[in-house]
Amino acid sequence: MALNITVVSTDGERESVLAAELSAALGTVADVFVQAQTQAAAPGQIIFIDGSMDGLDERLGKLDRRGRAVFIITGEADPLPQHIVDGIVDDLIVRPFRRLDAVSKLGHYKQILMWEEVSRLNASFSELIEGLHEDLRLAERLQKSKLPVKFPDVKGFNIACRYLAGLRSGGDYFDLAESRDGSRLSMMLSDSSSYGLSSAVLSVLMRVAMKLSVDETRSCYATVRAIRAELGAALGSRDRLSLFYGVMSRKDYVLSYLNLGSSCAFHRRAGRGFVELPSQGEALAGPGAFPQEAGEAEIALEPSDRLVLVSDGFVEAAGGTESVCGILERFKDSEPADTLNELVYLVKSGFKSEDDMPAQDCTAMVFDVDSRVVKLVRH
Repeated sequence: MALNITVVSTDGERESVLAAELSAALGTVADVFVQAQTQAAAPGQIIFIDGSMDGLDERLGKLDRRGRAVFIITGEADPLPQHIVDGIVDDLIVRPFRRLDAVSKLGHYKQILMWEEVSRLNASFSELIEGLHEDLRLAERLQKSKLPVKFPDVKGFNIACRYLAGLRSGGDYFDLAESRDGSRLSMMLSDSSSYGLSSAVLSVLMRVAMKLSVDETRSCYATVRAIRAELGAALGSRDRLSLFYGVMSRKDYVLSYLNLGSSCAFHRRAGRGFVELPSQGEALAGPGAFPQEAGEAEIALEPSDRLVLVSDGFVEAAGGTESVCGILERFKDSEPADTLNELVYLVKSGFKSEDDMPAQDCTAMVFDVDSRVVKLVRH
């Protein structure tokens, strides 16, 4: 990089003498141009100012220092300039000028430039990080605004849910809905890894599907197939939508469900251990036909049963389904909220600051069956 050096002294004649001496000392150093201030159209990147000139302090005060280094010229027998001690100038150079000393000053200037650039980059990076944090906080608020804050009381169940917004594109969606006559309860947990599918559009489609499920008597397979049809071309080749969709009949408390992709479901009978409900197929993806072999399954819920739906964000943070199942077992006799708090603690314990977020959305829903209500229905 070319360097322009400006020599400042009492008058043009002395400036020219000092500039000539400095040029001779630098010799054949490439891309270095030395000139007197009286000859310069504008100050160079490096200013050498004569330490013996009259009105030195005033001249230093008037210098435009932005993006420039200022070195004071002093004699071998002169004391250390106070300007160096006070940090008013960046360095000094001793006259008569020596090549090694002069070249080292150029290296010092380049180092000053480097640190100034690093400082600017650090400031820009800090602003960028703060902006990203604000964007993430906004994204979290927007995502949460589309999700239920609290479910209404559902007769026969104690239900709790926790959600943590993640960094990856896509996101989780969950909801509950009862039919108008109260005979059916629908539940859904979906996990999108979409890069092109808007989570807002996805949420709208999920809500439409939930409304259809409470107004019409249809199988889980038919409802999920309708969701796939509604998504249509919006699902790109890299998009994946995992979901658990279930409908429980209050007549016999049989839960019919379709579990596709990476979302996990766990069921526990009173007095027994948790069992992971198997997946019936791969996640929805596009373009492509809906899998014909994705047949729904069913389980009969008994008094004091517990059903847990977990998105793969919690599964990933816990280290796999076995770890999640282990946590559920340890808290099998605890309130649903305590179980969820333990899952959240597991995720947040790996954070370095309170502003950190998990790699992807984390959602968990716990359904505890009220034994007294079920017994009344069954009798």
